[in-house]
Amino acid sequence: MKQRLLGVAIISLLASRTAQADNLGDAFRNGTVSGDLNLYYQGIDNRTAIDSGYATGFLGLKYETAPLSGIQVGLALRHGTEAWEHNMGDSDEGVGTLMTEAYILYQGDGFGAVVGRQEIDLEWVSDFHEAVTLTSDTLPNTELTAGYSRSLAVADEDDLQNSFTDIGDDGAWFLDAKTSPAEGLLINPYYIQEDAVYDGLGLKAGYDHSSGLGVTAHYASSDVKVAGEADGSILHLELRGTLGGLALAAGYIDTDRQGGVGHLDDLGENINPLEDGNQVYVADAQTRYLGAEYSIGHATLGLIIGHSDYAGSAEEREIDLTLAYDLSDIAENLSVNLVYADIDADADSDDYEKLTLMLSYGF
Repeated sequence: MKQRLLGVAIISLLASRTAQADNLGDAFRNGTVSGDLNLYYQGIDNRTAIDSGYATGFLGLKYETAPLSGIQVGLALRHGTEAWEHNMGDSDEGVGTLMTEAYILYQGDGFGAVVGRQEIDLEWVSDFHEAVTLTSDTLPNTELTAGYSRSLAVADEDDLQNSFTDIGDDGAWFLDAKTSPAEGLLINPYYIQEDAVYDGLGLKAGYDHSSGLGVTAHYASSDVKVAGEADGSILHLELRGTLGGLALAAGYIDTDRQGGVGHLDDLGENINPLEDGNQVYVADAQTRYLGAEYSIGHATLGLIIGHSDYAGSAEEREIDLTLAYDLSDIAENLSVNLVYADIDADADSDDYEKLTLMLSYGF
């Protein structure tokens, strides 16, 4: 699932760190188990093509040992089982099993390292990777991350991949720095290299004031090494604010006229604010969006309106409505999330409506 504007998302429950273990046996006995159980439904009403739909039961499960001299071992998997499908094959994208995490972690004083399958959340490097990552927070108000990834996989309810896919022949290197020189200000330069494919360089700056106003400016470019392909770039600007239980945002995204984002999204993405946003990263695309989110009681309602101009004179419009409802009065960590998306393209054959509904329980 795509990231959603202003934080309308599925609840993810992570176990808290446990106390240090005294020996190897204690490390395994005092480990933590966490996970989530989901019932997921997706239906797509196409304007001209055959409609599709399916429902799945989804399990996420993770075990992590207690720290022993700063070292931990973690294992996690995601599994989807078909409950119903409208047409044969509709549910294929959400059915299967993937071991998403299998790592050894070390956390010392100001330094950390993770080796193996792991979840990564950086600019243009996200989802699950077979990787080595190193982190350091020894510099004041700064977090540094450096790493190498040889393969990646996605494990969402609507995109459950059954294996990791190699990143070219030689994998990818990345370097990310986050520094906060003043209260509310975050500056994030980064560099990514996928051998023989592209070199990516970007800078993201965000400022959030105590009044609730915030702004983000983000620019990235890619030097594409693939013969016959143009270089790429992307600019993202967003202004946001909150007033009581209401949050508002307005943004603009612009890609290179010839190369689009130029392979920047090969290893993951987190700019696209729309549920689908099919044209956000294509060449010569200008996307404008407005978003609103309102919380009342246990419910959070969201609305996003997006408009993409691309390929000279082509257009695509998208309206997303979201509802997240906390059902903790019934059971702790129980929630339901609904997303409705209406995609209106230039060609009637590309128009469709999409509805997703998920009941989620975390433990």
